[in-house]
Amino acid sequence: MTDGPGRAAGIDVRESVSLVPALGHGRPQIAHRLDPRYGAMRPAELLPLIQELAAAIDTSDVDCVLGFPEGGVLPAFAFAQLVGRPLILSTRLRLDLPGGIAFTSCQGTDHFVHGLAAGRRAVIVEDEVTTGQTIASAVRALRSAGVRVDDVGTLLAVDDPAMWRLMEEERVRLHARVRLPGEYRARLGA
Repeated sequence: MTDGPGRAAGIDVRESVSLVPALGHGRPQIAHRLDPRYGAMRPAELLPLIQELAAAIDTSDVDCVLGFPEGGVLPAFAFAQLVGRPLILSTRLRLDLPGGIAFTSCQGTDHFVHGLAAGRRAVIVEDEVTTGQTIASAVRALRSAGVRVDDVGTLLAVDDPAMWRLMEEERVRLHARVRLPGEYRARLGA
């Protein structure tokens, strides 16, 4: 359980949030203590947030959990393990497999989902949502392929009215365990 807004396992996740400048022309990235790409992460600090997401999202008729690399892999895996559903990860590789579903992230990166057929229901679990554009793109592509997606769980979300409006327009219930101030959207160049 969280100890309050932005707290998990006795730590304030928001206090660990920083922006890491991207090399070249990319936009900065959010770094925090629950993302092992930026340093050692204690799984015991991640688990309470995943447990809260699992309690908040009805997975009774969900067929699988979908995660996006790279940051969404670990939260999606932990969530899938906790709720006992198979895990599917998108890939940035264009593979010669039937039934691939393509979408584009907010950074302009193409993602491909394999092994998810029409009539199935998925829940997306991410590490963070900043603008909501990646989620919207993925949900549109999945729904066009006949996959039902109603819920998205995330560890962190930028609490920006434009992002929440987009989620409402896409008919997506976004479950965010930690909300970052809306000012992060501008700081990320989003």
